[in-house]
Amino acid sequence: MARQDLELMRTNMDTGNFPVVGMMCAVCAGTVEKTVKETPGVIDASVNFASSSLHVEWDGSTTNPEKIAQRVADAGYELILPESVAEGIEEQDEKEAALYRSMKRRVILAWVITIPLAILGMAHITFPGSGYIMAAMALTVMIASGHRFYINGFKTLRHGAPTMDTLVAVSTLVSFLFSLFNTIFPEFWTSRALSAGLYYEASAMIVAFVLTGKLMETHARHNTGSALRALIGLQPTEALVIEPSGKDVLRRLSDIKRGDIVRIRPGERIPVDGVIVSGSTAIDESMMTGEPIPVEKVVGDKVTAGTLNTAGSVDVRTETAGEGTQLARIIDRVREAQGSKAPVQRIVDKIAAVFVPVVIGISIVTFLLWMIFGGDISIAVLTAVSVLVIACPCALGLATPTAIMVSIGKGASNGVLIRDAAAVEQLNRVNIVALDKTGTLTAGRSEVVAAERIGEVTPAFIRLLGELERKSEHPLASAIAKWCDEQAGVATDTISSFDYLTGKGVRGSSSEGDIWVGSEKLAEEMEAVIPADTLAGSESRRSRGEVVLYAGRHGELLLMISISDRLREDARQTIAELRSTGHEVVLLTGDNPLTANHIAKEVGISRVYAGLLPSDKQRIISELKSEGKCVAMVGDGINDSQALAEADVSIAMSTGSDIAMDVAQITIVGSRLSALPATFRLAHKTVGIIRENLFWAFIYNVIGIPVAAGVLYPSAGILLSPMIASAAMAVSSVCVVSNSLRLKK
Repeated sequence: MARQDLELMRTNMDTGNFPVVGMMCAVCAGTVEKTVKETPGVIDASVNFASSSLHVEWDGSTTNPEKIAQRVADAGYELILPESVAEGIEEQDEKEAALYRSMKRRVILAWVITIPLAILGMAHITFPGSGYIMAAMALTVMIASGHRFYINGFKTLRHGAPTMDTLVAVSTLVSFLFSLFNTIFPEFWTSRALSAGLYYEASAMIVAFVLTGKLMETHARHNTGSALRALIGLQPTEALVIEPSGKDVLRRLSDIKRGDIVRIRPGERIPVDGVIVSGSTAIDESMMTGEPIPVEKVVGDKVTAGTLNTAGSVDVRTETAGEGTQLARIIDRVREAQGSKAPVQRIVDKIAAVFVPVVIGISIVTFLLWMIFGGDISIAVLTAVSVLVIACPCALGLATPTAIMVSIGKGASNGVLIRDAAAVEQLNRVNIVALDKTGTLTAGRSEVVAAERIGEVTPAFIRLLGELERKSEHPLASAIAKWCDEQAGVATDTISSFDYLTGKGVRGSSSEGDIWVGSEKLAEEMEAVIPADTLAGSESRRSRGEVVLYAGRHGELLLMISISDRLREDARQTIAELRSTGHEVVLLTGDNPLTANHIAKEVGISRVYAGLLPSDKQRIISELKSEGKCVAMVGDGINDSQALAEADVSIAMSTGSDIAMDVAQITIVGSRLSALPATFRLAHKTVGIIRENLFWAFIYNVIGIPVAAGVLYPSAGILLSPMIASAAMAVSSVCVVSNSLRLKK
């Protein structure tokens, strides 16, 4: 019977990944996961805070996504049920952006009211009705700015998973109610020879401080879906389909099926994975291989969705479309890899599940013990409130974000943009650095590095050669045209005819006769003789990864032109610095092994992986991690996005693709590779400051909570009032911030 039930469950089992909105910490993610797992019909569920997503498996005969979404809403969060991945990411981004704007307004309002309230309270400024005015100010901050703390805090408490929101809600509410009681009934304390203290500023300051930290976190996570949206944007939503009758019909991509013939014109992206059945062109496959030189494609060659058609019009027979394309698989892998990364390593969030209930419990126990053994309700209330106020997580909550904020500012001033705390914390643990070649170790643009004159080359010929290349759409043509302009200036004569010879080169007619430039095959067709020493030299250059072309007039060979992607000037020094600090450096590239090994030898890298597809790069990063390595990936192209998402730390060059920068946690502005060692040093110092902050914040609580509970009162007569407790809380926060500011030096 059990086996039959299991088989039935498997038959009815559905799975899905859904975006979640409203999670602010790892404990929030745990609350959502626990809530979903307890939903009848749910087989398993896991929430990823890093990607703000829920993966859930459920029995379709018992429950459905709508019921699961309702349970999540009851817990204080929102589950998005999109029709497609693209729609889900777009809706999540819109909601996160709206949440950020709302929170920003609430932070501004909180500080506008809190600052004058703190002055009134801490300076003990009193006047008729001052207590009620301060109560109104504090209540405004609590309701208008901090209402989500109370809604989410008590919801999570009801579900048995209190968060930092719960402690903020309880401490501010108790502090406010205690102050309100003292405002209305001051004689309750004065009759006992005690002062009726007001602690409204403590409630407002707690809300303002913690809300500011939440704003910083929301800002860091606001663009989490942008990389996936950019990848999705590479795939057209429509394509021109050639029907059997020969008629051209524009169809949505979702309506295209295997076997359909799709026409792609110059400048359009390939919408499907397929095979060319008509025409020839050059395809820019840099998003897949990272190499900037377009690949010549003829009938029978395969093309990939998302790549760019740069030259002729071609007809492609569809093999896979939509979710089955290689681009779609890249999107899935990036999403999966992003989700598999560890959440931001904020110790406050990790211990909140224990810290929050313990503090509340200590406060309750403090009250009961003083009532039982002291018999004085005034002392019992004072100590219980003091425990809640002094244990407020301001110092703990600020320990990491303030250090990270200063670190981000310091990095930005040095041309390094750091996106989140996880990157800094992980960077400090990195022991192996994986580098892409094109655009990372090299400049990422083709240049003429050598031009051997074989025949009589006149300035007029060079000028016409430049004019000929300006008519070509091949990326190498712009490198040659630029070189020609630098050598002899812009031509005054024009090319009267122009022929693009697929896979060979170009030729044209001019006042100097027929001019041509292209491959060795074109030179042979033009009956030009290539000297033996020139051929030997070209082979040597090709072994270094250079592209060799020949140019001439009629059947006469005049020039051998060598084109290459230059090594960055700071590449050798950067690799040497990384190795000197104990980092192993490896090279991952889609280029051929000859070129890859030549570049690696030039810069001092001994471990090389060449001829890689995007999935291969991700696989190698995964294998390195499985060896116990903490891996940083440095890249610049779309083809690096999977590996960047898989790595423990992802670093992009700013001159690369927007998608690489969206996936990456760190971006090097100006693509100065020399900034990489400095980034590691900054991370090391930042983590040191964070540890110091957390140490002092914990020590503050370890010492402050017992004192607030009144352990020194029987022996030394020291009783910490909520006012002093709130001041101590503020001082601890100032100490943490001041320590973080040391990073500026």
